[in-house]
Amino acid sequence: MSTLDEWIRKELTVDIESELSKYKEKVKTLISLTPSGEVLLKSSNLTAKEKILAYLIGKTYANVANYSEGTATNKELIDALHLPEGTVKFCLFELRKEGLILSVESGVHQVKVASVGMAFEKYFGGEKKK
Repeated sequence: MSTLDEWIRKELTVDIESELSKYKEKVKTLISLTPSGEVLLKSSNLTAKEKILAYLIGKTYANVANYSEGTATNKELIDALHLPEGTVKFCLFELRKEGLILSVESGVHQVKVASVGMAFEKYFGGEKKK
């Protein structure tokens, strides 16, 4: 391994578990997980965008626990959250534009781990800025 490789691993690599550990108390008020990787939202008072964001955050935690992949498809979001396809697609577009999620391939999405804190601040804990 070269010196640059070592430097990249030491200085630039995000420790996903450490990053997600910062938000353990906040996330447990928002979601629950089943061992099969199903994400259950604890609040019914969320907007469609908040539901999608909470669900994708839940998928990230489910992935760390080896319950499921850390991504969700459009169809999974539509079915799990009982939202119309147009609403899901529009909310996903807005969340991508805000830098909170990314598309890993067509119709497959995940939350940006480095943006989880910003997501909680903006949508689930701090001042809401819709």
